[in-house]
Formats: sequence, C-alpha cells, structure tokens
Amino acid sequence: MTERPILEAVLLDAGGTLVRIDFEWISEMLGALGHEVDMATVRRAEIEGRRRYDASTGVVLRAGEPHPALGSRGDIAAYFGGMLEAAGVPGALLGPAEAAIHARQTSMSGLWARPMEGAATTIAELRRRGLRVGVVSNSDGRADAHLVHAGVRDGIEFVIDSQLVGVEKPDSGIFRIALARAGVAPDHALYVGDIRSVDEAGARAAGIHPVIIDPYGDYVPEGASRIPSIADLPEWIDSRFEVLSGKTGAGAAARPPSQRKD
Repeated sequence: MTERPILEAVLLDAGGTLVRIDFEWISEMLGALGHEVDMATVRRAEIEGRRRYDASTGVVLRAGEPHPALGSRGDIAAYFGGMLEAAGVPGALLGPAEAAIHARQTSMSGLWARPMEGAATTIAELRRRGLRVGVVSNSDGRADAHLVHAGVRDGIEFVIDSQLVGVEKPDSGIFRIALARAGVAPDHALYVGDIRSVDEAGARAAGIHPVIIDPYGDYVPEGASRIPSIADLPEWIDSRFEVLSGKTGAGAAARPPSQRKD
C-alpha cells in the first residue's frame, strides 16, 4: 500500500474559495442594462472567465498601486470579459457592464462579498481535525475585512494579503510567508484555490500540495487535483492524507495568545 502524505496545515484562497462573487448582483445589474440573465447562468459563465485569465498576459503594477483581486499574473479584464461574454452579454453592453463591475469591486463591500456555500462548516471541520488553517490571498489589502464581513473568518489563524506583504501568487514567496506562520514544511501543507495559473501554479512552485475547486468538472484537466466545492474538502483530505494533529489546530486556537507561536 502506498504511504499517504502527511498533512499538518491547510492554506486557503479567499476570493472564489471562501467568499464568492455576488452573482446575484451581477444578474440584477445586467437586467438593468437590458440583458436578462439568471444568477446560475452568470455563475456557470465564471469558469470561462478563469480560462481567459489563465490564457491572458499579465499587467505591470505601478509603485503603490493596489493589487488586482486575482493578482497581476493575468489580466483581470480578461476574466470579467470572458465571464460576461459566456453569459451572453451583447458587445454593446460589455463596456457598461465592466464599468459597473469595476465600480462594485472598488467599493467598500467589494465584488467577492458573499460567503461560499459550505465554507464556514469546512473551516470548523479542518480545525476539528487538528489542522492549522490560514489564508493566502491576492488582494488589495482588504482580504481580512472581506472574510469578516462574509462571516467566514472564525477558525482562520492568519490571513496573508498580497497587498500587505508585497508579493503575490503565483510567486512562491507569498506561500513561504504562510508556511513560516504555520510552522510547517511545504510538503505537509495543502493549498486550496480556484485559479489554476495563480493558485495551482504557485502552490506547486512552493512545494505545497494543490487542489482546485472545479464545480462543473470542466476546468481542471484529468489527473490534476480538484474538488467540486469547498464543502467536499474535509472528506477529500480524509481519503488522501495522514493528518497530524495534537500540537496544533484546535489546541492552538484554544491556547492564550501569549502561548501561541503564530
């Protein structure tokens, strides 16, 4: 029997993994522009946005410029444009729709504003197994606040926000920061995300096990690690890893702050 890899920590993406796009708002916004489309159709179309982002050329950030929601490895305009086109938005409405999305993303609430279904329960299950749990996010400095607002911050030990640490995925440096906070070796950690060119590529570069959320089963190729939803993560871990617990995880969360090492 093949020995299963040891797992001590789970690192999670924020947008698209723990919090999701407000697809309901996009549906309403498009309806107001004259293109009626339901939320489920927009959500399905988001996968095309991921593909367009993966295939796009990155942008160069100017000094002090906020990091884009997905990072600068690709072009976020390609992501939103691909999603809107896949949702059937006619060419004449693409400009106004993209402008509305940009305005919403830069507003106080942001666009990734709703809790991902199953996220809070999954975090609790990971901690119950004794795993360290942290977030590594390409964000504009508001990742922690967005998690709190969406109600999925409890149980997360730390949040690494690219804007605040000055390095973004897929650069392995941002993952090394998280590994140091968790106090685990790369091959004892799992990273869960939704964008292959950022999350999967970055985790692999850092020596971390990756898994991508692929809700319709047509984004991640055969042979690569994928799960249908964040709710499936605990069972997927149970079937593939040997979880080390006891010295960290739920016990670490219960210790007084002065006794914690993170």
